[in-house]
Amino acid sequence: MNTRLTVFAFISLWLAGTAYPAEVPPIRAGEKPTQDSTEAELWYGMDQAEKNIRLSPYIVHDKALNAYVKDITCRVAGEYCPDLRLYIVDIPVFNASMAPNGVVLVFTGALLRMQDEAELALVLSHEFTHYRQRHSLQGWQKQKRSAAFLAGFSVLTWAGGIGLAGDLAQFAGLANMMQFSRGMEREADEQGFAIAVALGYDPQAGSRLWQRMQREESANLRAKYNPVFASHPKTVERMEDLAAAAAAYPPGTGQTFQMRYDQATAPFLTHWLDQELSRRMYDSSIVVIADLLDSARPDLLGLYEFYLGEAYRRRGQSGDNSRSAQLYAKAITRGQTPAAAWRELGMAEAAEGKKSEAIDNLRIYLNKNPDAEDRQFVLADIKNLEKSL
Repeated sequence: MNTRLTVFAFISLWLAGTAYPAEVPPIRAGEKPTQDSTEAELWYGMDQAEKNIRLSPYIVHDKALNAYVKDITCRVAGEYCPDLRLYIVDIPVFNASMAPNGVVLVFTGALLRMQDEAELALVLSHEFTHYRQRHSLQGWQKQKRSAAFLAGFSVLTWAGGIGLAGDLAQFAGLANMMQFSRGMEREADEQGFAIAVALGYDPQAGSRLWQRMQREESANLRAKYNPVFASHPKTVERMEDLAAAAAAYPPGTGQTFQMRYDQATAPFLTHWLDQELSRRMYDSSIVVIADLLDSARPDLLGLYEFYLGEAYRRRGQSGDNSRSAQLYAKAITRGQTPAAAWRELGMAEAAEGKKSEAIDNLRIYLNKNPDAEDRQFVLADIKNLEKSL
């Protein structure tokens, strides 16, 4: 059956469903919903969508990355691990969820923004609590026969300004339209925090993560809120709650396992940063990349300096060209810097009338990237600069 038809058939079943108690017991490991129940209808719709999600071009199939994130998921979920199926989604926004049928979605935008394993564990623990406590079912029942539900469905398939295509959009809508109450969100925060800390993770991880998310939200001038997380407590509230919970633990409690996280995510950083800039939300991207740069290990400084320079250059506000040129100049002194840093620095120098320096850096770019698609254009720029010397 076509996924779109499946979803609308699913909504029809839901609208005709029988009442379900507002409070339900936590799901047990291995438990399946009772036949003909509202919960069974909820699972059916997500099961049908999942069949198509597996074929989505947005799904990341890298074995090593999937194994790493699945391992953290299983640490968090314990005996529930066999009930969960992970899909890493190549979408550059902060999002993660555990659907009631056991589907776990983790967006690459979240993996970029998280800076260590403790932060990933905290987010997964939060989502696992929603799953275990059947919050989706409670939210689903609460929204029953609500006109706001149908209006919200089309909004929630739009992940924070990034349009999701086809089956993934439908699934993202289903996974997020439950409208968790503030109480459910706080329960997920509290129990998720307890799970992560009990596993030996740094209690400060959540506070750090949500401080950065607050800075990103404050910088985003294009939207007042992210519709995917519209039902969540305000970021500042979450940040304060997690900071208060962490204050009960002495400094040095728990570990971040940052090296493990860095090793797992390093091969994808260039792609994820390209995707981040593709959003064209440069005010918030500048905050995201600057935060990454502030905590970067030495071998990644050049990478983040280049992409921060790109964010400024593409934003193009007053003073941004100068900022980007300074960042490119720093980046080329580092290791593992993208070849494009020399090209962009050369173009900036050409614009400033520094023709000899520009020629040198453009030539270095071509030497570092001999198969560059723009090779002929750069050669033409070099030729014109040489003529004008």
